[in-house]
Amino acid sequence: MFYYGLDVHKRFIQVCRIDGAGKARKDFRVDATRDAILAFAKTLGPDDQVVLEATFHTWAIWTLLVPHCGRAVVANPLRVKAIAHARIKTDKVDAHILAQLLRMDFIPEVEMPGEETWELRQLVSHRLLLARKRTAVRNAIHSILNRKLLHCPHSELFSLVGRRWMLAQQYTEIERFMLENNLSLFDELVRGIQVVEEKMIAIASRELDIKLLMTIPGVNVTVAIGMMATIGEIDRFATPDKLASYFGLVARVHQSADHCYHGRITKEGSSSARWLAVEAAQSLAQLSSPLAASYHRIKRKRGHNVAVVALARKLVVVAWHILRNQEPYRYAPVARTRQKLRRLTPASPPATRGQMPRTLDAVYAEADLPALSAASAGEKRAASRNKRGVTIAKKRDRA
Repeated sequence: MFYYGLDVHKRFIQVCRIDGAGKARKDFRVDATRDAILAFAKTLGPDDQVVLEATFHTWAIWTLLVPHCGRAVVANPLRVKAIAHARIKTDKVDAHILAQLLRMDFIPEVEMPGEETWELRQLVSHRLLLARKRTAVRNAIHSILNRKLLHCPHSELFSLVGRRWMLAQQYTEIERFMLENNLSLFDELVRGIQVVEEKMIAIASRELDIKLLMTIPGVNVTVAIGMMATIGEIDRFATPDKLASYFGLVARVHQSADHCYHGRITKEGSSSARWLAVEAAQSLAQLSSPLAASYHRIKRKRGHNVAVVALARKLVVVAWHILRNQEPYRYAPVARTRQKLRRLTPASPPATRGQMPRTLDAVYAEADLPALSAASAGEKRAASRNKRGVTIAKKRDRA
């Protein structure tokens, strides 16, 4: 039985092999190509163990190694550095440290997703990339107008009337060329995002868990898919606090003797998933949902930014309960929720006037979602109290 530590790079992989006693060390390199990695994997024994740090192509390497060895582990690089720090840092030293930590079973392991979850993560990342490029192009167009001291009199610059106004202004030859080029690029990115969202809708229409998450106010199909891509199997998280910690939405804690200090959120885990949760919380904060009561309460004391992050954490906790219980959200607005769920089945015939669902139970039955269980009297009182608190807070903000 051997332990292999892999220090992975873009072009090659530095390998260190040791035996069960930590001796019989052997160092060698493997090209970071599919054929070379597969050839190395076939030399492994059924009891051998392999460890590599998480990086941009870890999943591809890990999938090649798993069928040929007893155990393939992916290590969290940040925690490995905290555990073992060498004064002399070379590829051979890094690979040897990984092998020794694996032999002592002291690797901070990262759980690897299944193939479907991995592809879902890639799709979410692709949509996020297109959205960021769209924002960059939008900002470039605004900068052209700002340099000309032009201010659009219409509410939406990129609407049909806004574009007509924009193109009717006076520009130099280079400015007009840049404007038209950016508008063309903007339209192409919008079409690309629409295609990705159509693919997401097709996926969401087949997945019950995604539909359940979409019943939460503020959570659309993009956020629901992004959260499911991050969560994978909800059984991995024993408590809602563990899920919130996985999203990086819990406070840092430093404890020594009788002193305990709580700081900002850890921001560990997927930054894109955390961003989606915060975006959903931004939308949820504008609604009259009982969930938004905590946002308004914290906002009065600590401001919008802290309040919206706290609401994002609460949203993740609610998502954990919904997925574990396989039951939709109980206090969703009827019309808005039906509109979201109907997006998943665009080919369905519209309901006639007399057949329009008027209750949440009817909306969930129409979408083939599980029926709601009866709420306890205490839960009903808390929801009613929170809803009144949201109404009062909104009146106060308008005053």
